[in-house]
Amino acid sequence: LPREPYQRCSQAVLEAWLKPRLQAEKLIDGHFGLKFESLIETEDGVESKLTDVVTGEQHIVQSKYVVGCDGAGSRVRRTVGINLLGGPVPGAVLLIHFKSRDLASLHKQGQFWHIGFISGSFIIAQDEVDTWTLHTMIPIDADWQKIDPEETVYNALGGPSGPYPIKIDEILVKSSWRPNICVAENYMTPGGRVLLAGDSAHQNIPTGGYGMNTAVGDSFDLGWKLAATLRQYGGKDLLKSYELERLPVAVRNINHSGTLWQRWANIWSRVAEARAGNLLSKPGEGKAIKAEIAESFVANDGENQDHGIELGYRYNESPIIVPDADAAEPEWNFRHYVPSTWPGARAPHVFLLDGETSIFDLFGEDYTIVDFSEDGKWADSFTKAAKRLGIPIKGVHLPQEKHVQKIWERNAVLVRPDDHVAWRLPLVEETFDGDVEKILKIAVGQVSNTEAGIENKERVLAEVRWKGFASTIGNVDQDKVAMKAAFQ
Repeated sequence: LPREPYQRCSQAVLEAWLKPRLQAEKLIDGHFGLKFESLIETEDGVESKLTDVVTGEQHIVQSKYVVGCDGAGSRVRRTVGINLLGGPVPGAVLLIHFKSRDLASLHKQGQFWHIGFISGSFIIAQDEVDTWTLHTMIPIDADWQKIDPEETVYNALGGPSGPYPIKIDEILVKSSWRPNICVAENYMTPGGRVLLAGDSAHQNIPTGGYGMNTAVGDSFDLGWKLAATLRQYGGKDLLKSYELERLPVAVRNINHSGTLWQRWANIWSRVAEARAGNLLSKPGEGKAIKAEIAESFVANDGENQDHGIELGYRYNESPIIVPDADAAEPEWNFRHYVPSTWPGARAPHVFLLDGETSIFDLFGEDYTIVDFSEDGKWADSFTKAAKRLGIPIKGVHLPQEKHVQKIWERNAVLVRPDDHVAWRLPLVEETFDGDVEKILKIAVGQVSNTEAGIENKERVLAEVRWKGFASTIGNVDQDKVAMKAAFQ
C-alpha cells in the first residue's frame, strides 16, 4: 500500500497546484491558450498547427514527436485516423455541480466524501466547505435541459423517502454525459512519431478510479522512453514497447470499471423491481430487501479493495523485458497485490533496516541495478557494461539488507526508470551466462523481438471485438454515441 495515507484532491485544485510548477521547470516550455488544429507527420518529425484561442493567431510548431494527451475527444487521435473500440452503457447521466453550505442537512448521516444511492445517484464532496457534484442516471432519450437541477438534487438525496430539500446557494453546472468504455486500437502511428496517452487512448467509467491512474501509468511509461530515444541510447523498439505494454493494462482496467459499474446497476435494478417505496411502507419486505442490498455491498467491495489491479500490473510479453525462464509467474488477481520482482512487475517497496529509508529512495533517475551479493559483483559488471554502451545506470549494493532481499527474491535485479523490473538474476545463479551487455541492450530496445508483444496486443483486442466491454451495449461507432458531453 502507499507510504502516505490516501488523499482527496479535486482536479481543479491539483491543476492549480501543478501549473506554476510546470512553468518553473526548466525542461518544460509551457504555452497555454493554444488549440491544436492539425499535424503533418514526416519521417523525421511532426509539424503541428496551433491557434491562439484569444487572438486567432496561428502557429506552426516543429517537433520530433507529438503525444496526444488531449482527452476523450482527442483531435490528435482523429487527425491521424486511429479508431476507438468499445461502447457506452445503456443509460446516460445528469451532472449537477452546485454550492451549498447547508452542512447540517447534508451531513445529517455523518460527514462523507462520496455516497452512492441505491436509487441510481452519486454525490461527491469536492471540498470540506460548500462544493458538491451530483451524478444521477437518466433515460437515454431524456431532455436533460428541461430537468430542474434543484429538484434533481432533492430527489437524489431523499431516495425512497421522497425529496429531501436542502438550501442550494448556486447551481454551477448542469450537463449530461454518457458512461463510455473504449480503447484506441493503436497508441502509435505507423510512422512512430505521433503517440496517444491518457483519455485519448482509453476511456472508462469512474467506478474503481482507474481513469487518471491508468493515464499516469501511460505517462510514466512513455516519458522515460521518449527521453531515452532523444538521448539516443534508446533503440528502435523502445517506443514500440509503449503500446505493447500499456494497451493490455488499459483494457483490463477499463473493463474492470465496467464490471464494478454493473454491480451498482444490479442493485439499482433490484431496488426498481422491488419498488423503492416498499423499503419504507412494508417493513417486513423492506427489511429483506435492505439485507439483500447490504449483503451485495459487502460481497462486492472491489472499488476500494481491489489492490491487485491497481498495484500489481505486469508487462508480460514486452520486448524490452527479459523473461524469467526458471520460475513460474506469481498468481495474479484483481483483489490481492503480490509483491514480486517477476520481470515486468513493479519493483516492491520495502523499508531498509533503518526503518525509515524506502528502497525506492536509492534508485537512480534512469536504470538501477540492485545488488544484494556480498562482493557487489553484479552492480560492478552492470555499471561497467552500461558505461561502454552509453546507458545511464546507478549501482546499489545492499549486502546487509537480508529482509529486502527476501522480498526481492534474487541477488540482482535490474530496475527501469519507471520502477518496473527489466531483468532479475536466475535463482540458480550458475545458469546465468553472464552476458550483461545483451540484457542491457534488450532493456533499452536495441536488441529485442516485438513479435510476442504484438501477438499479445492483437489477442487482447480480438477479445474486445468479440465480447465488448463489461456493462456496455457492445462495440459501436463512437461518433454515433448519443448524450456524450463536450469533454468526451
